[in-house]
Amino acid sequence: MVDAVQSRIQRETRFASDVSHELRSPVTALAAAIEVLQARRDELSERNQQAFDIIATQVRRFDRTVLDLLELSRLDAGAGTSNEETIDLAKFVQQVATRHGFIDVNFTSTLDSRDEIVLDRRRIERIVLNLLENARDHAGGATAILVTGDQNQLIISIEDQGVGVAQSERDRIFERFARGTSSRNSTGSGLGLAIVQEHARALHGKAWVETSGSGGARFMVSIARKSPFDTHTSQLS
Repeated sequence: MVDAVQSRIQRETRFASDVSHELRSPVTALAAAIEVLQARRDELSERNQQAFDIIATQVRRFDRTVLDLLELSRLDAGAGTSNEETIDLAKFVQQVATRHGFIDVNFTSTLDSRDEIVLDRRRIERIVLNLLENARDHAGGATAILVTGDQNQLIISIEDQGVGVAQSERDRIFERFARGTSSRNSTGSGLGLAIVQEHARALHGKAWVETSGSGGARFMVSIARKSPFDTHTSQLS
């Protein structure tokens, strides 16, 4: 029975991956067509402009959903694989925020500037970017980024200025396609926080949400600390 269940899970995972790949090409073509038509939007009547805007919004939403599904399929297929390197975590998190247009978000770190950590840069970027976009799309924008840590773990926290997340929803919002009360009418895919949780688990940590001091949400991700010395010692052994 265990083998049968495992086989079914694998089939469903492959199916989701195959469907996502098949959808990628037509969605990309639709998105390209929307960009071309956008330049001539002013030539349309007001009613047709409204129709065009709806189509453009839904195509972009569809495109984002397909990309997120592809990423989750890759995580399901090999979430344990990592491309680790030595980085200054606090500096890197700040660079991610700046590079993606979140330069105005207040940034604080309690880590030593000489504290280098072995991590997968790609996973960290996806975690930070997804949390910042989640705050922008559902909670009026992020207000603060905080990077802290001790000898065992590192924590990335992102606060927003929304209404917070109800206690009854705090576990469920990290499930795939789940939406909190405040995001029911948003255009997101419902997969962003699930992707954050999967990357956190791959880094031997987890994601959760609390209430910030201002009453909004504070999304937090813990990551197991691994220093360059630890990696070198492991390779020698």
